[in-house]
Amino acid sequence: MPVPDLDVAMREAISPHLRVSPEELTLDFDLWSGGFDDDTAIGVLEAVEDLLDVRFPDDFLDGLTTYGQFSSAVRIAVGA
Repeated sequence: MPVPDLDVAMREAISPHLRVSPEELTLDFDLWSGGFDDDTAIGVLEAVEDLLDVRFPDDFLDGLTTYGQFSSAVRIAVGA
């Protein structure tokens, strides 16, 4: 999957969990202020895992606060 398509797909996969539009998920979008909590975090992580057919460690989200950080961490993890 080309890199731009990965970003579009991730935004579409996780936006319903945060109850925002994919367009609202800018790189500086603060996930925690935007409705992220422990339950939502699990849903978001599972959505991206299903999308990419990968599994991330339980602590994958530790220290990530923005969509940009999350997106970068996913790209690094999957080599995109």
